[in-house]
Amino acid sequence: MINHKTFLPVIVLQLCLVLALIWAYWPVLTNLFSRLLTSEDYSYGLLLPVVSAYVVYLKWPQIRRLPWRPAWPGLMLLAAGLLLYLMGVLSTDLYSPALSLVVSLGGVIFLSGGWQALRLLAFPLVLLVFMIPLPQYLTQKLTLPLQLVSSQVATSLLHLIGVPAVRQGNVIDLGVRQLQVVAACSGLRYILALLALGIIFCYFYQRRAWKAAILMIAVIPAAIFANALRVAGMGLYPALQEGFWHGFTGWLIFVFCFACLLGLNRLLTWREPPASPPAPDNPGEPGAPAAVSRSAAAPLLAGLVVILGLGYLGLQLGNIPPVPLKQSFDRFPMELGPWRGKASAIDPAMFQATGASSYLNADYSDGQNPPINLWIAYYENQRGGGAVHSPFSCLTGSGWSLIKEETAEIAPGKPVRVLLMEQGGQRYLVYYWYLQRGRWLTSEYWNKLLLSYDGLTRRRADGALLRLISPAVPHVQSAQERLNSFSKVLVPIIPLFMNN
Repeated sequence: MINHKTFLPVIVLQLCLVLALIWAYWPVLTNLFSRLLTSEDYSYGLLLPVVSAYVVYLKWPQIRRLPWRPAWPGLMLLAAGLLLYLMGVLSTDLYSPALSLVVSLGGVIFLSGGWQALRLLAFPLVLLVFMIPLPQYLTQKLTLPLQLVSSQVATSLLHLIGVPAVRQGNVIDLGVRQLQVVAACSGLRYILALLALGIIFCYFYQRRAWKAAILMIAVIPAAIFANALRVAGMGLYPALQEGFWHGFTGWLIFVFCFACLLGLNRLLTWREPPASPPAPDNPGEPGAPAAVSRSAAAPLLAGLVVILGLGYLGLQLGNIPPVPLKQSFDRFPMELGPWRGKASAIDPAMFQATGASSYLNADYSDGQNPPINLWIAYYENQRGGGAVHSPFSCLTGSGWSLIKEETAEIAPGKPVRVLLMEQGGQRYLVYYWYLQRGRWLTSEYWNKLLLSYDGLTRRRADGALLRLISPAVPHVQSAQERLNSFSKVLVPIIPLFMNN
């Protein structure tokens, strides 16, 4: 029999660990839920905790039979998860804190019940990872290649049925109209959702590792082909580009890919029967765990201290005050040397997508040369989800093609990233740089690293992105001279608006 006098304190401590973890991760949980609720790409993630809970329900008889003896090694996993949380908070990365929640939850399970408990609940934990939205920089890296592949396959499908089409990057020219395969139509959302569906399917219906790997890999080309087929359909029937039919064809992609998954699984098991799934759990006679001694509470107490300590530190690090502009961009001069500018507003949805606190969008001209577009996005605090990101990803995601890339200096100690890009047959020269608390940076990764450092040492997370674009006419050299000349009169103005 269980010695309830010594077992009850352990149960109370285990409950306190869970409550402390919820307290420490409450901002992460609310932010994650909000993103899943509002994102079309990751809304499927709301169902995965339900599936995880169902798997735990199926395993409940086994869970009850476990001795649930606290184990010191779980403290290391818990600490690793919380340290990952702190790193994510410092770097404004939204993926790391959410991932650390799963790691920390695994640490609590390991700490509370030992290796057996963690192994038993490994699948429900792994499944939770699939509900976390990918980091923005990784999403941008994946989206453009998928856009290009979907455009290429869709164009080939149109050629196959005799429809003339010409592809330029992610734009399909059908003669009478053009179809742009935007980021939302890259197919990434279907791949991610189908991977989550695939791992659930394999857990219940395909336990042989090599067959499960084939099924998971096959989901990716199936989703790409189905998405390309949908894009080709949009080219033939414009009504599919919006409204009910747009959503309906998106749903058909899941039906098609799931049918492919079922068919391939049947083919794999045609000659070799699948591994038998675990027999239904039978609680039988639960073993009587030995009385838990006072020493068993020590790991749980240590884990509670770690959660409270590092959790409090994480909440404090995330509570960095915003740093507003010295003065509003409304007062930004529209006369810079020989250049005369005109500010214009951008679409509110586009501004919201940047996550910036303030922005300036202005076109400057000297009356003799092609104009220069100046874009400044300022972030008072990059801890709340809005953070500076590379304009290269935004431009390429909008159909721009990169021709050349290099780094140059517009003034001593003032480096800029130089991009020669093409859109619609026209070439443009692009300068951009990050301005972070007085530093001029061209590397997005150094920008993130220094943001973490300043958040820890200076309690600041403000920053800005500055970008200049001008047509590369009559040639690239003239555009470079034009941007250099404009930059010389722009540089002294910037400190009047942003803090060092």
